[in-house]
Amino acid sequence: MSHYFSRVQLTASPRDSELLIQLSRHGEAYRDHALIWQLFPGDGVPRDFLFRSERSASGAVIYYVISKRPPQPAPGLFAVQSKPYAPQLVEGEWLHFDLRANPTVSRGAAGKKSQRHDVLMDAKRQAGSDDDAHARVDAAAQQWLLKRAADWGLSMREDSLLTSGYTQHRLRHKGQRIEFSSLDYQGVAQIRDPRLLTAALMSGVGRARGFGCGLLLVKRVG
Repeated sequence: MSHYFSRVQLTASPRDSELLIQLSRHGEAYRDHALIWQLFPGDGVPRDFLFRSERSASGAVIYYVISKRPPQPAPGLFAVQSKPYAPQLVEGEWLHFDLRANPTVSRGAAGKKSQRHDVLMDAKRQAGSDDDAHARVDAAAQQWLLKRAADWGLSMREDSLLTSGYTQHRLRHKGQRIEFSSLDYQGVAQIRDPRLLTAALMSGVGRARGFGCGLLLVKRVG
């Protein structure tokens, strides 16, 4: 069965919408999380969508969404353009990719439960006051991606990798304080396993998928 790819533009004014005013108090990441659920109503239904937020040149908030169900209309809140999504992938083909991820690493002392840490902050702590701290942080961010690419059916061209938009998010969700970071990756990769890549495109990669991370966007080179 096909999934759906949607471009969703927020049309409600943040100043005039009581819903947006209320949600924004919990942080932008929570606002986006809660708004996208408006497109997929149903009590108790597990999350079956991925999304990513962007701002257009005019400043409008745009969401890209991949979902198992078609999004429902939300007049006065969103303008929705949706189409079936069933990418045709060929082994050996080259792709441009774009990913907003939550890169983490597990750390823990012997005999204690390991904890997840932000990859960039972890690398910065490891580097201390080294002159090469910035380079170490960049390398750690890229290595996080390179180590996982094969699991997603991709082989990355290392010299094409770019990172940008590092953001630390703090929000409250169901009474709990949540903190996570996001980092944008762009580059060129070759398809090694179409089956694995299809799973990555449909289900997402990494953590914090419910808060706008993990949606892997690809398009053919050329």
